[in-house]
Parts: sequence; C-alpha cells; structure tokens
Amino acid sequence: MALYKYRALGAENDLREGVLEEIDKMAVARKLMLQGLRPLEIRPHREGGRSRLALSFKGFGQDKITKKDIEFFTKQVALLLNAGLSLDASLRVMKEHSHKPSFRDFTVQIERKLKEGKSFSQALADFPKHFSPMYVNMARAGEEGGILPAMLMRISEYQGAFQELKSFIISSSIYPLILLAVGFVAILILITTILPRFEVLFEGMGRDLPANVKLLMAISRLISHHFFIVFLLAVGIPGAIVSYLRTPSGKELRDRAMLRLPLLRGLVRDLETTRIFRTLEVLVNNGVHLATALKISSGVAGNRAYQRLLERATAALKEGRQIGQRLKSGGLLPDMAADLLSIGEESGRVGPVCGQIADHYENEVKVRIKRLLSLIEPSFILVIALVAGYVVFSMLSVILSINDIAG
Repeated sequence: MALYKYRALGAENDLREGVLEEIDKMAVARKLMLQGLRPLEIRPHREGGRSRLALSFKGFGQDKITKKDIEFFTKQVALLLNAGLSLDASLRVMKEHSHKPSFRDFTVQIERKLKEGKSFSQALADFPKHFSPMYVNMARAGEEGGILPAMLMRISEYQGAFQELKSFIISSSIYPLILLAVGFVAILILITTILPRFEVLFEGMGRDLPANVKLLMAISRLISHHFFIVFLLAVGIPGAIVSYLRTPSGKELRDRAMLRLPLLRGLVRDLETTRIFRTLEVLVNNGVHLATALKISSGVAGNRAYQRLLERATAALKEGRQIGQRLKSGGLLPDMAADLLSIGEESGRVGPVCGQIADHYENEVKVRIKRLLSLIEPSFILVIALVAGYVVFSMLSVILSINDIAG
C-alpha cells in the first residue's frame, strides 16, 4: 500500500483534493469514482513539500510571468468555462495543475480579487503589465454579453495571429543575423591572428609600408593588445544607443527615422496598418464601441506618429465626423485602407472591413520582409567579401613588392 495525492471534481464541479492509501493509481481512481468524484490528477504523495533542488533555481528567470503564460491562461480559462466549470473553479484547477510557482501565485491573486467582489475584467485591469486595455475591454464585453468563454477564445486567436506574424519576422531574420555574425568573426580572426604573422615578416623589409597596411597593422595591434577594452566599446556603444532609444526623446527620434528611411518606411506603414485594423476588427466585432476601439488601438500602435493620428481620429468621431477620411488626411495609412474604412462606416460593416484590411496588409508585410531580406543577405555577403578581400589584397601587394625587390 502507498499514499497517493489526488485532485478531482465533485458533482457541482467543485475541486476536491486529498490523500488516499491504495495499492496503485487505478485503485485510487476506482475509489474516487465510487464516491462520485471525477479524477483530474493522481500522483504519489511525498512528505516535505518541494525539494531543495527546485528551490535552488528560484530567481534565475524561471519564476516570471511571460506572454506565453498569459496566452496559456487565456486559452485554458476559455476551455474550462466551455466545459461547464465556474470561473472560480477554473482558476482553482489551473492553480492546482501549474508547476510554476509564479503562475500559481498569479491565479491565486486573481481568484482573491474575485472573492473581494470584483468582476473578472476588473481583476484583470489590476495587472496592466500582463493584460492590455484591449484584453480588459473584450473581457468586459464578454461578461456583459454573457459570452465570456467565446470572447476569451477570440482573444486567444488574436494573440495567436500576432504571435504568428512575430515568429515569421524573427525566423526570417535568423539567417541574415547568422551570416553577419559569421562574417564578423571571420574578419576578427583575420585581423587578430593572420595579420600579426605578416607583421613579423614586414619588419625586416627595410622599407616603409604603404599607409593602408600601416593602418591595418595598427588596428590589429590595438585589438590584440587591448581586446577587453575594444570588446567593451563594441558592446557598450550599441548598448548605450539602445538605452537612449528607449527614452521618450529616443523613441521620438527612432519613430521619425523609421518613417523617413526609404527601405523601412513602407514596412512600418504596413505593419502598423495590420496592428491597428486587426485590433479594430476584434474589438468592433465583439461589441466594443468604435471610439473605445480607436483609443485602445492607439495603444497597440508601435509608432508615436500613428498613436497621435488615432487620437485625432477619436476626437473627430466624438464630434460626429467619419474617421476614414480623418485617417487618410494624416498621410500615414494607405489611402486604400482609409477609403475601405469609410465604405465600412457608411455600410455599417466596420468590423468585417477592418478584418479584410488587416488580412491584406499582413500579407503585404510578409512580402516586404522577404524583399528586404533578399536585399540584405547579398549586401552582407558583399560587405564581408570586400573587407576580407581588401585585407588579403593589401598583404599580398606588400609580399609581391618584396619579391620584386628580391628579383
């Protein structure tokens, strides 16, 4: 006989847990079913709680709520609600089945807020770091309409669509980044390992070296003798630039630059159009007022110029004017998108039209990324080949000049 810890659902879908002594797990399951319980989990019971090994890893980045946790939370709550469980019971089931301490604490906090009398959307609003205004407003619309499970599934689909687009961008960027890293390492090895060997040969020439070769030798000595300082500068300068771009003034500068660079301007426009109209589609189709949807979409936009444009459109809507032409006057969104939105406003089909616009420009984003990468990859190869070829040609020219003198 052994001790087994179980979790099971009762007749009213309430969560039960305890410890039974039986021969094996099947015997425990049979005993629970005879008691009218539906087993969820049965595992050997060990005294002493969590192991020291599990505790030793806490604090090393494993105990943090991530976007994947929020996506899992959304989908699981929707599935459990559709299965007939109450919201409280759904949170308890998720809490008991989670092996991540921070996620268990997270669900406990939401459950506690529900017991304090808050609605589900109000509880989510207390965690702005994890739940965007769009998420909270859609959850509120689902509660008011009695369709919270369906609304959560819609949010999950929305999250999945953006995650798919993000994954496409990241996966498409991997090869060029690897190519750039390999080329940089190859040039670094050439300068720090190969050039110093030629320097010994050139010292006994008895003649001045060309200026370009002297410069290459000086760079080689600098990197070889002060590698740590050079490494800090190579990492620190880009790090300082990135830190500055995260400040308000840096974000403003970055956003203006992204709209002026020829290669990136079209990509930014299509990406922001996809974000804005996908958000409008989901919100408007699920009962959120267009003015609220516009306000939320301004927070979804990544570029501040688009945020200000949507704020002006929200003000125009409150004044009774159509927003399609107001968005078109900004010159930031494609004319076709603004014209289609105007048609949607006139026909009362804003949500479906926004979905069609988002689908079209999402495909445009993928096409632009492929075109951009088709230019970047050969550009990286050309730059690496030119730098390496210049170094090799400079060395060979000096060696050939030595042979000419010797001849």
